[in-house]
Parts: sequence; C-alpha cells; structure tokens
Amino acid sequence: MGELRFYSLAWNYPLRQEKQPSNQHLLQVAEALEPVLHAAGRVILEIYHQPDHVVQTKADQSPVTEADLESHDLLLKALRDITPEWPVISEEDSASHTAGLDGGPSQYASPFWLIDPLDGTREFIGRTGEFSINLGLVVEGQAFFGMLYGPLQGLLYRGGGPISAQRKTREDNTWQDIHCRRRPANGGVLISSRRSAATPEGEQFARRDHLGSALKFGRIAEGNADLYLRRGPTMEWDTCAGQAIVEAAGGQVLSLSGTRLGYGKPQWRNGGFTASGLY
Repeated sequence: MGELRFYSLAWNYPLRQEKQPSNQHLLQVAEALEPVLHAAGRVILEIYHQPDHVVQTKADQSPVTEADLESHDLLLKALRDITPEWPVISEEDSASHTAGLDGGPSQYASPFWLIDPLDGTREFIGRTGEFSINLGLVVEGQAFFGMLYGPLQGLLYRGGGPISAQRKTREDNTWQDIHCRRRPANGGVLISSRRSAATPEGEQFARRDHLGSALKFGRIAEGNADLYLRRGPTMEWDTCAGQAIVEAAGGQVLSLSGTRLGYGKPQWRNGGFTASGLY
C-alpha cells in the first residue's frame, strides 16, 4: 500500500470566534454530505470484500487499513469543498496525534469537524461488519451536529442543531424521526463492544447486546438500547457525532463524573462516559 499518508490541514486555519451555523446553512450542509457518506461507504465496502486486507500499525499501536485512508481522503476533500471555513480534525490526520494540542474549547471555539473515516477498524479487520463513518461538528466546545453511517447495513443517522434525530435505511430511503425510550421496567438493554468486560451495572439490565463502533449511539437514539457504558478512554472523534444524535433524540452523554461530555480537550482524549436514553 505504500507508506501512510498524513495531513495537517486543520492547523492551516486561524483560530477565530464564530457563532453557530444558521439553521438553513446546517441543513444544506447535511444534505450535501449525505451522498459523500454513501461514496465513502462504497470505497470502504469495496476494500472490505477483498480477500485480504493490508493492515499497518500507527504510532499509538492502533491498526489502520487502506479503507481508513481512502475514506479519509474522500471525506477531507468533500468537507474542504462544502465547508471550507470549518477546520477538519480526523483520526487519520497526523496533527491529531502530535504536540501543539494543548488548547481547550475556549481557544478553539470556531465550528470544526471531528471525523473518524472508519470507526471500528478492528471490526473491519475481523469482518463483523460493525463499523461506521463518524462526522461530528463541534461548536463552542460542544457536540452540535452529527452524522453516523453504517455502510454494510446501509443505515444512516443524523441529528443536532435544527435537525431532529433521524434515521434512514437502505430499504426505506426516507428520513424517519427517532427518539430515545424510557428505560423499561424489566431492566432494558445494556449495549457494549464485544471486547468489553462484564460490569456490575450489567446485572441491572435484562439483556446485554454487543455492537462495534459508534453505531451503539444509534441504538440508544432509536430506542433499541438504554445504556452504553465505556469506562476506558476514547478519542473525541469516536463520540462527537453519536453524542449529537443521542442528545437530539432526548438522551444524554455524560462523563463518569456526571458532566456533559465536552470537546477540544488536550490531545482530543475522552475519559470514560455513559450514553443513555430517558430515565
């Protein structure tokens, strides 16, 4: 595949204070990004269905494939064309992993994208199909709007700002509003990754489902799961899009200390968190 390609385009933009995007602008952006997500999904699936995957290891020891990088290239170009005024922070951008990221939301308050071109790379390599593309928009340090796409399932979520939480499927190509549910009296559903260890909290639920990538946020937002608990660290591009959608659906995403998960933290790193529906 050749050596890894990295970009630092996000840091070519001056830091500036801007108001949140207008409702009309964000709706136009969301509509323009929908075919882009489908195109990135086709690129990912073409590589996914190949008999062998070339896997390399990044400096943080996480895996990266050709699908991650090709999706990154496509999304980065599209976002620069559609929203050139908003910086892009991508998992596959070397600037996301290097020094110079000590500023918080107050220092980087303009709208900016946090994207993961292929969330669930290990699921991709393991051929479970449980991977997603995450596009999250941060405004003033908060998850403002998000789009999540599961290419294999043909399942697209969006929500935040003026856009209600919505889902579109391959079979029914129309947007349907979705909502978090109130946790059932019988205990409800705890959702986690396949590698997550059992926790005492799991005993409070009637069922535990397993799903890879940020698609777990979609399950919470559509009312098919009640709690997603993550004790270990994650990166901001893992959670931003999903948080915006869950919150638009009436749920919440909180740090383990009980505060709303924020964005623009040093090194773009989250601690543990919970995503939940209505209680």
